[in-house]
Amino acid sequence: MMLYLYVLQNQWLVIALCVGAALVLLTALTYQALWLPRGVEKQSETIKVRGPASFLRWLRSFMPWVIILLFGVCIAFTLFAVTQNHAIPPNW
Repeated sequence: MMLYLYVLQNQWLVIALCVGAALVLLTALTYQALWLPRGVEKQSETIKVRGPASFLRWLRSFMPWVIILLFGVCIAFTLFAVTQNHAIPPNW
């Protein structure tokens, strides 16, 4: 009986945990759907990687442009943050 009253008293916490679990499941299913074979992947297997230009062509043949853009922004932010903080050792 005490557990039932405790859950009713903090029902917002139970709802938040359930919504969080649902969002994690939704994210996992969406991520999996992004990487399903679409026929373009067969074309990407024929491209031979022999340098940076062919690597980028191979990457663009199967990876969504949004993810490539996200990686680029993350790399740019990391480089910017490192160059800003390199002279301030206590912040590391």
